[in-house]
Amino acid sequence: MAFPVIDVSRWENVSPEPVGREEKVWLRPLEGTVDTAENDWLFKPVVFTSDGHRQGEDWAEKVVSEVAGLLGMPCAAVELAVRDGTPGSLSRNVVPDGWNLVSGSVLLSAIDPTYVEGRLRPPGRAGHSPSVILRALADIAAPSGLAATDARQVFAGYLLLDAWVGNQDRHDQNWAVLREASAPGGMRLAPSFDHASSLGFQRRDSFRVTTLRNGLEGFVAKARAHRFEHDPVAGRAAIPSLVDVARTTLDAVPEAATWWARLAGIRAQQVETVVAGIPGLSEPTAMFVVEMLRLNRRRLLDVW
Repeated sequence: MAFPVIDVSRWENVSPEPVGREEKVWLRPLEGTVDTAENDWLFKPVVFTSDGHRQGEDWAEKVVSEVAGLLGMPCAAVELAVRDGTPGSLSRNVVPDGWNLVSGSVLLSAIDPTYVEGRLRPPGRAGHSPSVILRALADIAAPSGLAATDARQVFAGYLLLDAWVGNQDRHDQNWAVLREASAPGGMRLAPSFDHASSLGFQRRDSFRVTTLRNGLEGFVAKARAHRFEHDPVAGRAAIPSLVDVARTTLDAVPEAATWWARLAGIRAQQVETVVAGIPGLSEPTAMFVVEMLRLNRRRLLDVW
């Protein structure tokens, strides 16, 4: 069964989204929902390059949300959409009514004097490291509805998800916590969100065909955790891989070991069903995504 593509051309335009490079807009359905921000959806149009190449931010976002669901990981709900003829994706607001979103950048600024906000593009991303993030999350609860003991256990899972899907964009505003607006102002980790920069979304089918023929091992190994702290003069090859960062972080949080078991329990057919549900996906793209997820799963579980 193909995932639906929702026409949001008539949805209410609530506000633009200031974070990010591409133009995005918050929309609200005109019918069938309570008129609160909790029911808003962020519409992200796909990017067309100067020579007309259509990138795949929409399907990448959708696939990642679905495989996160296979892991049982809290993640923003995502739907495929079209607005005034422009394709894109919808990502539901992760902030419940009565709560406020506190970005990772705000959290880190309060605890680490070496931290420099990512929007300033600091060389080496000083202070934005998994170890510092775990320290910042030490007294914060896990997202609601999970048996996890605290936010650190779940954030480590987010890094496993990143490594599985090749998401290299976990910067300091692509993770956040929720703060209760009323006293006592409790805090909990927000669901994971903004996964459009995954699964080789920007590649052309000519590249995918060639890479499939030669094998994706070299391609997936290039995914680096460059949004986290690293030596700015050592070169990209010296930056730890997404897989290495996920392993190190999961090892630092023993309670997070459950994510390994969940990943190991996912069957290839489940992943293939998710990818097959994306309408209009070319055969090379579908094969590329399935193979990328297969290889990264094997790398994470160390079963080459």
